[in-house]
Amino acid sequence: MNFNSFPNEVLCSIFDYLPWKDRQRVSLVCRRWNAIINSDHYLRGQKLVLYNYNKAKFFSGVEVELLNRQKNIAFYSNAMFDTEELLDTIGRSFSGGSAMVRSLSLFLRSEHRLARLVVDNIPNLSHLTELKISANEGLTNGVLIDSASLEKLNISFYQSSVCQLVTPRLHTLHLTVRYPSEMELIGTISAQLVELKVSFISKDHIAKLFRCDFRSLKTLNISLKNDKYIAYSVSPVHLRPLEREAIFAQTIVGLETLRIVDICNIFDIDFLKMFAYAKSLKALTINYFKLVSEVSELINGFKGLEYLNLEGCQRMDDSKRLQLPCLQTLVMPYKQLSLFSATQLDTLTTLYYNNTTKDQTLLIKKIAATFTNLSFLCLQHFDNELDRNALLHLNLLTKLRVLVIENMSVSSSVFENCPTVPQLQRLVTDTIVSEVSMLDMIPARFPSLQTLVISNCFLYLILEDSGKHYTTFDELRRQMPCCRISTKDSTIFTNTAKQS
Repeated sequence: MNFNSFPNEVLCSIFDYLPWKDRQRVSLVCRRWNAIINSDHYLRGQKLVLYNYNKAKFFSGVEVELLNRQKNIAFYSNAMFDTEELLDTIGRSFSGGSAMVRSLSLFLRSEHRLARLVVDNIPNLSHLTELKISANEGLTNGVLIDSASLEKLNISFYQSSVCQLVTPRLHTLHLTVRYPSEMELIGTISAQLVELKVSFISKDHIAKLFRCDFRSLKTLNISLKNDKYIAYSVSPVHLRPLEREAIFAQTIVGLETLRIVDICNIFDIDFLKMFAYAKSLKALTINYFKLVSEVSELINGFKGLEYLNLEGCQRMDDSKRLQLPCLQTLVMPYKQLSLFSATQLDTLTTLYYNNTTKDQTLLIKKIAATFTNLSFLCLQHFDNELDRNALLHLNLLTKLRVLVIENMSVSSSVFENCPTVPQLQRLVTDTIVSEVSMLDMIPARFPSLQTLVISNCFLYLILEDSGKHYTTFDELRRQMPCCRISTKDSTIFTNTAKQS
């Protein structure tokens, strides 16, 4: 049997069932594969991933030199992964001080020798700058991360595991908080952090966040995820005014990016007001909030905002207007019918917009009147189909360079009724359903198109038109020779065949 023609994953799956002679032949193939991944071409940007028992068998005989040269390594470990040969290889590589690994990921399913071996040898990894640890079970002896080079750390413990850090260069921390020990961890290093992303599984620990010293913090990302711990406790998060004024206000004056995602609707207005002191804010994301008047006033208080994301929020009161003189990018709240027509947003260049109205004839005309310098427009998540007149006035957006249509049903005539837009350079249709005839007018309507992306789209030919000619992806490429066309994961369905 010629094993050289077998894919590597097939060799892994059949290894245990082969006769002894065939196992030797497979080992030769594996050595050939090891030579490939040890080459300079492979090492340039690839990740070495070690996981499960079969994969450990597949890497049987891998040399220390391979691990020494890898810059990006991930271990998906379980109790069956601790083979003596692999442990010896890792031990000699990581303890020798010559390993080149810069990014290391540990996905641990239990506390076992591999996890302890890797963590204990982290001080010897002099090039390590990024570390991710995800553990399903408790590490009863705790975790000590001692690294003089580490800059980014991502931790998620599903069971209580005390973690201590000796990381003088650490500036970025991504942490999932389930237990008090994780909030204590933030408190010990908060003063040196430039970026903090913290995901709370329970609201009980949130108040402790505002007792930390964030004097160096530039980016703060807070999310409250839907979890069984929250399901039985849905009261808002309240913080005493004294804590807000005395502890937190002065530490966030340098904050530039703030993201708050509250899927469970736990945070109240007092929580948001604590960030009113971040006068240097340039990017603000508030998701899944109710945009009451106090929230609108808070947003308008950040005069230096360049980016505002209100995705998932309930619609803003039509009487309220955005007054942000520096705003460049806006993600509109869900079902927002008003386009802030009372206030001109001349600085805005990027707009993400969704709509619930059935009559979309004046949609683009209203957008063009409000956002006069728009160069990027994304139409997404329309409750009703994007109708044939939705792009009727697209030529009024004279500076538009990129148009994205995603996550909705689209009328096949949407481009037929669209005027010619000679300035458009990039068109993206992502996760849409339409008739294949939608493709017919694209070359004529967008003559200067440089990039066309048709991603994850379902295009169909209706039964009564089965004998009618339709534009295929290959024909579209022939009609637009100067345009780069991608049709990844998209399919044209006809009565007799399909192309993807």
